Amino acid sequence: MLAALAVAAFGALGTLYLMPRHGVCVDRNLMFWRAHVRATPLRNNVYMLSAYGTDLVQGNTTALVGDDGVLLVDPGHPEMVGKERAALPDLKDPRVRLVVDSHGHFDHACANSQLFDDGAIIIGHGSIWNYLAEASSWHSRRRGDAPQVTFENALTLRFDGEQVRLIHTPPAHTEGDTITVFPRANVIHTGDIFVNGTFPYMENSDIDGYIAAEELLLKLADDNTLIVPGHGPLARKADVQKSLDRMREVRKRIALLIDQGLTRKQMLARHPLDDLQPGPSREVLGSQAVAGFVFTSMTKALKRAGKIVVPHVTPARAVRSFHK
Repeated sequence: MLAALAVAAFGALGTLYLMPRHGVCVDRNLMFWRAHVRATPLRNNVYMLSAYGTDLVQGNTTALVGDDGVLLVDPGHPEMVGKERAALPDLKDPRVRLVVDSHGHFDHACANSQLFDDGAIIIGHGSIWNYLAEASSWHSRRRGDAPQVTFENALTLRFDGEQVRLIHTPPAHTEGDTITVFPRANVIHTGDIFVNGTFPYMENSDIDGYIAAEELLLKLADDNTLIVPGHGPLARKADVQKSLDRMREVRKRIALLIDQGLTRKQMLARHPLDDLQPGPSREVLGSQAVAGFVFTSMTKALKRAGKIVVPHVTPARAVRSFHK
């Protein structure tokens, strides 16, 4: 009888545990128990941590481990922090001491508050405060969500014998985009200014900022640099060059269609970026989504600059509109 009750209780608990649930920063149901973390050793106690096993959207994490504890760049979701620790090798000091945000999006920074409560110091660009104050994608503001230590252009952290450099890039993915450089290990964590194998998510982004940020990234890297992208597999300098070439071509094509006076709908009907699609991806990262995002951001920038954007009209009317 007792055994039967025990089995029934375990079954009930197991059912509760296995049911999908909402995450702290995720609106939809997810089976977090199915998500796993893979640790890829890089150099000098630096690791790349990648989530897999579900459709959970989580950015790559970089960890520096040593006698001082753990430094994490982009810890992702709080539900994954324990799995990230477990994926790392035996730690002399398992405490996460420092957390660096490449930007404020929840798939990179939602674990800030939990790690802050555990004693970590959160570090990021000053604009992340403004982003979190306005963002509707985070369910509610919690103590420790925003960085306690902020910077504007650059900051150097001394941790476990490494001088970790944080460099604010031209705004591309967000206003707070930050590259994290581990000089001794020759490793760079990029955040979402560079993703490997797909287009980045570009809603409310700046194509010119992406181009400038990736140009900066190339200057910081050499042929031996290991590059941890915001999403996707470990990369090298040549992968960043491919992305930069693609971004330049995206800008060129969309600018040409804007100059021709096409509306957003007419531009999308031409599928201008389909042949540039790096690989299969979610719809929001597809060539049509990117074309729409870039078109919208470029036309808004032209309007802010006071430049004339000609609607799709007959040539005679277009000429008149230029001379008004």
